[in-house]
Amino acid sequence: MWVDAPIEYVSSTMQYTDTVGSDTFDWEAAWRPDEDGDGGEIMHIIGRDIIQHHTVFWPAMLRAVGYTEPRAVMASGFITLEGKGFSTSRNRAVWADEYLDEGFDPDMLRYYLATNGGFQQDVDFSWAKFRERVNSELVNTVGNFAYRSLLFAAREYNGTPEASLSETVDTEIQSAVDRFREGVNAYSVRDIGTAAIQLAQFGNEYIQKHEPWKLDDEDGQKAQVIRDCVQISKAIAVLLEPVAPSAASRLWDDINASGSVHTVQLEAAFDPPADQFEQPTELFEPIEAERVDELTAKLADRTTTESSTDSDSTSESTPTGESDSPAVESLLENRVDFDTFQSLDIRVGEIQQATPIEGADKLVKLQVDIGVETRQIVAGIRQLHEIDELPGTRIVVVANLEKTELFGVESDGMVLAAGEDADLLTTHGSALPGTKIK
Repeated sequence: MWVDAPIEYVSSTMQYTDTVGSDTFDWEAAWRPDEDGDGGEIMHIIGRDIIQHHTVFWPAMLRAVGYTEPRAVMASGFITLEGKGFSTSRNRAVWADEYLDEGFDPDMLRYYLATNGGFQQDVDFSWAKFRERVNSELVNTVGNFAYRSLLFAAREYNGTPEASLSETVDTEIQSAVDRFREGVNAYSVRDIGTAAIQLAQFGNEYIQKHEPWKLDDEDGQKAQVIRDCVQISKAIAVLLEPVAPSAASRLWDDINASGSVHTVQLEAAFDPPADQFEQPTELFEPIEAERVDELTAKLADRTTTESSTDSDSTSESTPTGESDSPAVESLLENRVDFDTFQSLDIRVGEIQQATPIEGADKLVKLQVDIGVETRQIVAGIRQLHEIDELPGTRIVVVANLEKTELFGVESDGMVLAAGEDADLLTTHGSALPGTKIK
C-alpha cells in the first residue's frame, strides 16, 4: 500500500496539469529537476502515524527515479475531545457546522486549533479550555489592547497623533516580526499565531506603564505613547492575519489602513498608520461561563442519548446476529475455513504493567502474562483507558502474530478490543492467563 499510495501525489498533479494546462501548472517542473538540478519545492503535511512512510520509503523511491524529494515533512497530531478520541458512532464530537450554528466567530476556533499544540502534538478540545484561551488571549489581550488604544486615539486625536515611532516600540515590533518569520521557517503554526499575542501583551504593558490618560495634552509624551500604540495595533493586524483573518481585517479597517491586510507583506507592520480614523469596534466577544456549561451539558446529553438509542435499537428491534444500526459494520462476505481459524493462537492474558510510549499519544506498552511467558505488546488504547488502572486487567490476545515494531518498540502479539472506544475483550468467568480460546 505504501508503495502505491504516495505515487498518487504525482499522478494527481499530472491530472491537474491536464485540467488547467501546463502554462498554469506544470507537474514536471514540480517533480523533475531541470538540467541545472533545480526543481520544485515539495512539502508534505501528514498525520503523525505515517511519518516513517514519508521520510524513508517515499524519498527513497523518488531518489531512485530522479524526482524531487520533499523539502520538509510536517507531521500533525490528532484532535481529541476532553482527553478522549472522537466517536462518530456515538456522535461524540463538536462539528464545524454545529460550532458556527452556535454563533461563534470562526477566527476563535482557527486560533485555538492553530496555537493549542505543535506538529506531532495532539490538540485537545473542550468548551472550558476553549473559553479560557479565547477570553484570556483574544478578548483580554488582543481585543482589549486594540480597543483601548484606538478609542483613545480617535477621541483625543481623531486618529494617529503627529509623532515619530519610538525606538523601543520599533524594536519590539521587529522582534515580533522576527518571531513570526522564525515560526514560518520552522513550520511552527503555533509560533506564527502567538507572535501577535505576545506583541499585544507588550502593548498592554506599555500603555498601562505610561498611562497617557493622565498626561497633559501639552505633554509630548502623550502623543508619543498613543502613536506607538496605533503602530502596534497595525503590526498586530499584519501578524494575526494567518490565524484570525476576519479579526485582522476588522482591525485593519479600524485604523483606516489602505489596501488589504490579506495581501500585504510583513514590512507593512512598520508603515505609518493613517492620520485619521473613527472609533474602533470590539474585535471579539467574550464567552460566558454559563454558555460553556450549557454546551458541555449538551454534548454529554447527546453522547448519552446516542449511546442509549444504539443500545435500545439493537436489543429491542434487531434479531441476534443482525443489525440495522449504521454504527455497526456489515458482515464480511469472505469466509475463512475452520482450519484457518484454528491456526490462530488466542489466549487469555493479564496485564502486568502498562507504560506510555513517548511521542505516541495513542500507544501504550503492555507487559502481558499469557501463562507460559510474559509478552510485550503495543496497543493503541492510551487515550481510551486510564493507564494506571490497566495492571491486573484480564484481556484476550492473539499470541501467534508476527512480531512488529511500532514507534521503535517491539510488539509481540495483539490485544483484542471492540469498537472505537477500544472496549477490551475479557472472559465472563475466571479463566487463568494462558487459557486458550477455542
